[in-house]
Amino acid sequence: MPTFDSGAYFLTTLIPVSTATIVEDGVPTSPVHALRKHLSLLPRGERSPFATNTTNHFARLVVIDDVDYNGREQPNTLLVAASPELPIDQKYKDLLNPVIAQPQDHLSCPFLFFSADFDSKTGSDAERDAYLRDLWTQSEGELRKVFKYCLGFEARVRDAASFAKYVADCQIETTMPFHDYWAHGVPADKLPNVSLKTVGLGGLVIFAIAAALVYFWLLPHFLHGFIGALLAIAAGVGVAGLAIYLYILDFGKKPFPAAPDSTLPDVLKALYLRRELTRFAIDNQVDAAGTDAASAQRLYDAFKAFIDANKPGDVEGPTQKPGAIGI
Repeated sequence: MPTFDSGAYFLTTLIPVSTATIVEDGVPTSPVHALRKHLSLLPRGERSPFATNTTNHFARLVVIDDVDYNGREQPNTLLVAASPELPIDQKYKDLLNPVIAQPQDHLSCPFLFFSADFDSKTGSDAERDAYLRDLWTQSEGELRKVFKYCLGFEARVRDAASFAKYVADCQIETTMPFHDYWAHGVPADKLPNVSLKTVGLGGLVIFAIAAALVYFWLLPHFLHGFIGALLAIAAGVGVAGLAIYLYILDFGKKPFPAAPDSTLPDVLKALYLRRELTRFAIDNQVDAAGTDAASAQRLYDAFKAFIDANKPGDVEGPTQKPGAIGI
């Protein structure tokens, strides 16, 4: 389930960009050109439209003009040599001919790639829509400047709900999510687990039902006996094995659990504490290196002041602002 894993929703969308000529500031231009211009002017850091959302870990906007051409598909050289004599249609012979260009895939129009990773408890569509509605409510002005060049945006998007529906309609499956908050891997006891005893009992039940159905329902009466029993057992093993295989495949799609302290407020707090603790260590090197009681007392007092000022257990504050860049 790559769209949802480890307590994060990985939204990936491809939104078609209009190709009709537009006029901006009195100058005719193309929507994709104007879109690039506005993306380059989009505020970064703490002024980013995504920094107002306290669940958003990452967001990315990219213009995709076309797909890359990876070069010719290299057919078998023996097949190429023999192709003139093969009794196949000419179009297949042309595909094997190295001096004839092979067909290439192209996009019908430019696309705006929009992806976002945000905190999610269940990975449901309702959580995705709620995130998109919040994003629109918090940053409508900036988002409108970007998405207005996309096909159908002006006609369909009127409010937060219609924006969520518009983006959701352009969602594609996320096949390679990025999430690194399980710093040392997921503990074995946190992984989705299933009892082998349960799987075995389930397999036996399916085997018995399948074998009985084959023996008493499908096989003709004259096959009943040793041969019929062997056929029923073989069918039962096959059906039970297939059922267990499909169950394991489906079980493998279960998402990993959320890592502890991995929501955006937790991460921002951790980044803030790392920066402040680094400053504390630099500022108190002399006392830390001292061996007398006075140095120890000053270091103790300084660390107490550090704890009182920065409140490590309180993710609400003081903390790093969303979108802040640097450590």
